[in-house]
Amino acid sequence: MEFKPFVYIAGAGPSNPDYITVKTARIIKTCDVVIYDNLLDNSILNACKSGCIKLYAGKSAGSHYMKQEEINNLIIDYALKGNTVLRLKGGDPFVFGRGGEECEALKKAGIGYEVIPGVTSATAVPMSAGIPVTHRRLSRSFTVVTGHTADGNLKDSINFASLAKTGGTLVFLMGLNAINTICTELINNGMEESTHCAVISNGTRENEHSVRGTLKNISEIVKSDEKITPPSIIVVGKCASLDMRSDIRLPLYGIKTVVCGTESFCQKLSNKIMSLGGSTEVLSYVKIIPLPKNLLMEEFKNIQNYNVVVFTGPNSIRLFFEHLNNSEIDIRALSHLRFAAIGPSTKEFLKNYGIKADIMTKTYTSDALAKELIENCQKRDRILIPRALKGNKVLGESLKNAGIKFKEIPLYDTVCQNIENMPLNADFITFASSAGVHGFFENGGNIPENTKAVCIGKYTAEELEKHGFSNFLVAKEACADGIVETILNEVKNKCSDSED
Repeated sequence: MEFKPFVYIAGAGPSNPDYITVKTARIIKTCDVVIYDNLLDNSILNACKSGCIKLYAGKSAGSHYMKQEEINNLIIDYALKGNTVLRLKGGDPFVFGRGGEECEALKKAGIGYEVIPGVTSATAVPMSAGIPVTHRRLSRSFTVVTGHTADGNLKDSINFASLAKTGGTLVFLMGLNAINTICTELINNGMEESTHCAVISNGTRENEHSVRGTLKNISEIVKSDEKITPPSIIVVGKCASLDMRSDIRLPLYGIKTVVCGTESFCQKLSNKIMSLGGSTEVLSYVKIIPLPKNLLMEEFKNIQNYNVVVFTGPNSIRLFFEHLNNSEIDIRALSHLRFAAIGPSTKEFLKNYGIKADIMTKTYTSDALAKELIENCQKRDRILIPRALKGNKVLGESLKNAGIKFKEIPLYDTVCQNIENMPLNADFITFASSAGVHGFFENGGNIPENTKAVCIGKYTAEELEKHGFSNFLVAKEACADGIVETILNEVKNKCSDSED
């Protein structure tokens, strides 16, 4: 088939990664090259496939990393080299995103493309701050206006006389540095000084901050508030007086947690935290690298010699059955085996393969697993343990001391990658393994002074102590739910202390 270059131009939404569209999230996973902007959450890029080229071409207030013509050429060059290219822009690509100029350049070059709409900050950010841009009794229209022009001459570039007479809501994007000009010109053209205004900074993000005022005083209010920084949105009109946010908040509202570990565990834990109103930033720096299957294939041939198979987590289950499926062994050859699982969630994951665990620990620790195996196995039994290459030695040492025969087969290794752009100002940071803690510090991670660590278990906590860190909590249950429960309890305790 003859190659035809193709480009996607997509909006990533208003910085909050939850506001990306399903289609854009799907496209990110398939593209060879992603050329992205400044105003988006970089955690979105974690979904890129292995080997994807990620190129920053962002623009921010007062700083242009690349000129638009350079960006156009970059998109075209990579597309013509045989890559599927994603041009990922903050907000919506056609709302002051210059997506139209990129479409024109692609048309001229004869390259096919598709534009994927994004959630625009013009409506999402006011909404996040509790401001509806329309309201049946107050505003039947809204107008989106740029607050920034290339020549900086906003007064002559925008028809303030018409804007002052719209009678609806005005939303100015990128206008923080020109707020005094905006307010002055609207007043000079007939808008009342008492007209309500709001300025929202970092809208939809965990550090969102907003101030309210009027055309007469909003500029001074903004100047005196150091939390109002770009990117900010200015809302003018009767609707700017409203606050439609609920008075009743979810228990982790306003709490930010950095979630560390493998991609799958981070996603699981992050979803649980966000369902309780918290915000998360994922550091999925721990990668699962499957090892050659030769050793396990050999054990499959001798599977009749084993009585018990032990699983210490979902990764070992998944790889065990993937290798079994790729072998010449029928799953019915396992019918004589008993299966053991560490903790309820591992037991539930095993059910996905049609198998119910015969032996299960109530807690997610190697000590508990060893105890259950010793109590439920005899010395004539032989145990097969497919697991991580760098798993802790507690299980093996306990079985050895009890005189029980076993064989450990490494199915995968955990490899930690360099940590870039370490998040700041987080309330909590979570760790799900001692190897993850070790990799965190070895690969450039650091824990801010005011951030409390939450460990999945005692071995993870011991690794933190080895690195000189003592400000941590240990989950009572060594699982994702246990970590969430620990965070909830800590937040509740802090609230109780502040009330006292």
